[in-house]
Amino acid sequence: MPTRDRVRGSIRLLVVMSVALASTSLLFGRQAQTPPGQPAPQPGRGGGFQRPEPLDFDNHDGWTSIFDGRTLSGWDGNPDVWRVENGAITAVSTVEHRVGSTHLIWRGSEPADFELKLEMKLDGDIHSGLAYRSAIDLNRATAGGGRGAPPAVPSNPKWTLYGPGMDYDYDRTMAGNVEERGTERREVAWRGAVVQAEAGKRPRVVGTIGDPDALKALVKADDWNQIHIIARGHQLTHIINGQTMAVLIDDDPAFFRPKGLIGLQIEQFGAGRVSFRNIWIKIIG
Repeated sequence: MPTRDRVRGSIRLLVVMSVALASTSLLFGRQAQTPPGQPAPQPGRGGGFQRPEPLDFDNHDGWTSIFDGRTLSGWDGNPDVWRVENGAITAVSTVEHRVGSTHLIWRGSEPADFELKLEMKLDGDIHSGLAYRSAIDLNRATAGGGRGAPPAVPSNPKWTLYGPGMDYDYDRTMAGNVEERGTERREVAWRGAVVQAEAGKRPRVVGTIGDPDALKALVKADDWNQIHIIARGHQLTHIINGQTMAVLIDDDPAFFRPKGLIGLQIEQFGAGRVSFRNIWIKIIG
């Protein structure tokens, strides 16, 4: 049987604990109250975590327009191929009048780190793409006729770019890939993957973004698609309609290009129309 002193001591301890608990509850209750008209604090350190806001594709603060919607001012390409129609830069290749692979080159600068946003649409069975950090090689022979008869409008070395870019064909099989024209690497980072390239090694997948076929379904056929390319240092990121498609971390000095020209492309394969509009750039540094 416990002594009276032990019982009294236990009672005093319970009273002290009850008072402390009541005081703590009152303190936290007062802290939890939010002044009228003020947002309630979020849980977490320093008042709570906040998710990043989604990017508004049409927000152009800090960006520069490089297509005026009416002319090809600032651009350089074969005048027999490129024109402006209905506010878009277009090029058409048909079975009867096939165009050899060629680029329309932006002559504003040769940016290193930048972001590029534009809208792109393909009609018909046509192949296309976007070049950046690329260069002209007047000593290199351009691609031949390929399948079928030679093009009615042959390729010209002064409008042919070599280097990295985004692959984008009508069937969407390669849409979003990081490709490299003019080298044996060619298709470097495929849709749905984060790829790292290192000296003396084949490029390797170091992480996945998503199922390639599921990502392909997000690219709209016969309609405008929003393209966002981010080139920062050794990392190239391709985004279509707000979805990351492919990332290349290029640490291979034999192939890495730190800067270069930007160009829009129509390829000699297939027949149809390529269209580009609302072209904006943000040059970093």
